[in-house]
Formats: sequence, C-alpha cells, structure tokens
Amino acid sequence: MLTSTSAQFSVAAVTTLDSAKMMHHLQALQSIAAQHGGHRAVGSPGGLATAQYILDQAKAAGLQAQMIPFENRKKVVGQNIIVEIAGQSKDSAVIVGAHYDSVPMGPGINDNGSGVALLLELMHHYATSSQAPKHTLYLAFWDSEKEGIGGSQDFVRKLSPEQLNGIQAYINIDMVGTKHPTIQIADGDHSSITEMEQMLQQRGMAEADYKPLTDGLRSILKHAGDVALEQRLLGFFQNKQVEVKQDVSTLTASDTLPFLGRVPVTSLILFNEQMKGDVLEFAPCYHQACDTLEQVDPASLQLASEAVLDMLQYLNGSAADESL
Repeated sequence: MLTSTSAQFSVAAVTTLDSAKMMHHLQALQSIAAQHGGHRAVGSPGGLATAQYILDQAKAAGLQAQMIPFENRKKVVGQNIIVEIAGQSKDSAVIVGAHYDSVPMGPGINDNGSGVALLLELMHHYATSSQAPKHTLYLAFWDSEKEGIGGSQDFVRKLSPEQLNGIQAYINIDMVGTKHPTIQIADGDHSSITEMEQMLQQRGMAEADYKPLTDGLRSILKHAGDVALEQRLLGFFQNKQVEVKQDVSTLTASDTLPFLGRVPVTSLILFNEQMKGDVLEFAPCYHQACDTLEQVDPASLQLASEAVLDMLQYLNGSAADESL
C-alpha cells in the first residue's frame, strides 16, 4: 500500500516535457477540428481523425496502439486507444488517461486536447527511455467522455478482478493548458467536504439546505490508496510554492468515475472559474467554439507534465523516494 504525507515529500530528479512539442500537437488537433466541422466529437469525422493522429504518433514512437471499439449510451461507436509501455512487471500496472473527444460545439483544444498533448509527449518520453518502468504503463486515450463518460466506463467494465487488483494507480489528466489556473487535485480523504460545510455554515446556509449536497459528495466511492496519491501531488505543488484546491465534485464528472473505489485514483485539472452571465465556466471558452489554441498556456502544460512525471517516478519507486 502506498503511504505518504506532504511533510515526507522529497524531490526526485523531475524531468519535464517539451511544451513546444505539446503545443505542436494542439495545433494539429485544431487543424483537424477546422477541417471536420469545427469539432472532434465521438463518432464524428473529427473524432476519427483525432484517433488516427494518436495512432500515427504511437507508430512514430515505435509503439503499438490498441484500438478498442465500444458503443456509448446513444449507440454511437467510439474508439478507446491504449498504448502499452512494457514495465519490469507484467502483473502490476499504472494507467494515465485523458479523453480525446470534444463537445460538438467546439474544437476542445484545452478540453481536452491539452491532456492528449501531454499524454502524447509522455508516450514519446518513455519510448526513448533506456530503462523500463517498474510497473507496466498504460496510456489511455479515452473516447466519449463528453457523452456519458462512455470510453473509460466500458474499459473498466471489462477488467477482471485480477487486473483491477494489479493497478497501482489511475491518473486522470484534463484541461491542463488553462491560463492563470487554479490547480485542482482529487481529494483522496474527502476532507474538503467538511471544509465546505463549515464555509456554508459561515455564510448562513441552513443545514437542511447544504446537507443533501455534502452527503452526496460523501457517498462518492474512495480507495485506501487515494490519500497517498493526493499527498504526493500536494507535496509536489507545495515544493513549487503553487497553491492547490482539493476537489471531490469533479471525480464523478470525468474519466476517474469508473475507477473510483476500485483502484487508487488521482486527477489533475487546471480551472480558471468565472461567471459568464448566470453560468459558471470552468475556464474561458469552456465547451465553446473559442476553445482554441489561444486559450492554452505552454507554462501550464509544462507544470502539469512535471507533476505527472513526478507522480510516475514516485509510483515506480525512484531512488530519491525510498523513504516514502
């Protein structure tokens, strides 16, 4: 079982991914959307062209990508793409996932082309590494997140108990290109729910009004290993002197959902919440046609890549982290 506290955090030799290369991937995804009706939604020509781009990148890296078709709740056929990085152990695995589909209203360059770009460069990073990771690494490009979280749910549904037991962690990457972001990580111990209740009480809200909300959040499944992953991310950002927000509510709204309670789970999301009229947007141009390359900050991509690489070093037992 993974154990850690932020006080125990020690810095490994963190590598970073090339933000210019990640931006190049985003430019390619934007071109794909522009050539196919302005979006990359599941089952659409833009979605299929995005899948082909991912396959081409895997081939260029000298890796094989497995396409796994499924049918979502609207009977649309989507395609999950799984790239395997062989580890020293075939019986233990780490999965890093990002959805590649957009909403039909826009190209989805931040949401979630940014996660795809990071995952692609992570793939190239490991493809050229001289040392295999301890655990077999699966890079999962999910389809149909925007329609019922279809891809990841289909994938987890088909895993055997033995396969689930071998998964050391699932790491979800979403909207990691946001400018001027608030870093949001999965709240592994759900302690933020109590903080939310205290805040609502201070604002004068009656218990009968907030209790259904917070009780619902408390019902979200968790795994004993979630806390260690949360603490590792906290330690990373504390070392960088970057403030983070521990969040529970987003766990059921993305590809973390099917993994909850089954394997250790964490997630990394970069929000920049703002009100647009009466609507709360998680980031500028969220789910809109203007979610383009102009909304993405290379520095955000680079910071997110460092956090993910640090987490993978930790999970694979890098020498600097033996005390954890």
